[in-house]
Amino acid sequence: MKNETQNILNPAATSLNVLVVYDDLAAGLLSKDLYDRLVQRFDPACPFTLIAWSLSALTLPELARAAADDAAKTDLLIVAVNGETILPSSIKSWISRSVRRVRSHAGALVAQLHGIVRTDQEITPAYGCLKHIAEDFGVDFFSEVVEPVGEKLDNSIAGIHKRAHMSSPVLDALLQLK
Repeated sequence: MKNETQNILNPAATSLNVLVVYDDLAAGLLSKDLYDRLVQRFDPACPFTLIAWSLSALTLPELARAAADDAAKTDLLIVAVNGETILPSSIKSWISRSVRRVRSHAGALVAQLHGIVRTDQEITPAYGCLKHIAEDFGVDFFSEVVEPVGEKLDNSIAGIHKRAHMSSPVLDALLQLK
């Protein structure tokens, strides 16, 4: 019997592997919140796995290779960056190679952008770059703007519970794939 998660990205999957690459700690924490919301929305019988890498680690060849090994098993790649960021060519290459591997799992690429106004999302350098990569490799592409990253997250039990039940454009789009 298939569970809900299996129907979203890869019908043959028995688990969902999520890889997050982020530009700063606040963006990494917001991506973790998205991951937590996904986990809560789906059948608990399907295990989720989260792996996170900072973009600065990907500039080091040995760490980039280790992250690429993680990407080989990834179903959902979340790139959490400032929307105004022009990604360096080494990072774009790493993301492209990773998306190629994600495609082999029928996965998806998510751009989780911060530091921009929601209405400017589609004209930002990071959005354009990531959307282009997704289109080049034929993977589903989702994006959202999280505002504002500068505020401290409420890590109380009540704050975590509230965020776990929040909806977002990415979460809604993934739920529509079922």
